[in-house]
Amino acid sequence: MIKIIYKEKNKEKIEKDILNAFDFVYKKFLIKTSNITVRVYDKRIDFDNQLGWNTPSWLVAMASNNGNLIDILSPLALKNESSHEAKEFVLILKHEFTHIFFVYLSNGSTRPMWLNEGLANYIAKKHRHDKKIIVKPKFCKTLSTSKDWDKRVKDGAYTISAKFVYFLIKKYSFKKIKELINSLDKEYNYTSFRKIFLKVYNKDVEYIEELFIKENS
Repeated sequence: MIKIIYKEKNKEKIEKDILNAFDFVYKKFLIKTSNITVRVYDKRIDFDNQLGWNTPSWLVAMASNNGNLIDILSPLALKNESSHEAKEFVLILKHEFTHIFFVYLSNGSTRPMWLNEGLANYIAKKHRHDKKIIVKPKFCKTLSTSKDWDKRVKDGAYTISAKFVYFLIKKYSFKKIKELINSLDKEYNYTSFRKIFLKVYNKDVEYIEELFIKENS
């Protein structure tokens, strides 16, 4: 069940967009979740007050780590108080719902950032028009933790991750991605993750990275 908290203009349209975005993502994962609350804000100050900090212009939505809540700016707020456009509202919702489903599929395990953000961007189709960028070897290792991710966001972390997830799905299927997520350790460790990847794909992740880099060079 989706509970929507929004009392401003275009409530009916907002609710329809939220439910459609949820249905779109649900059909990818086909797993049950607990009740999810979506809180929508027409003003960034209300968004900030709820989160408890002053958010940057690029941050427009957040999904909770326990998989039951999404806070998001409305199309009006996206237009007036962010670096995004109003028409991106549904794409952003799909991105955040993917994070929610990721939590359930991984049973709350620590998620490598490239896999978590890459899959969310892939499902939201936000990578389609991204320009080609330079991809360095072992990027799954260097884009795993939040600290490393933050260092590389401006160097195309989202694009690299989304395109690599797309590569994995195209080459090996979405089912394999789900299997990989479901096999993650409670606490992330690259050496352990590499073994998990090998078990799921029967190939070393660094070898698959090389194939990906060749295809995108």
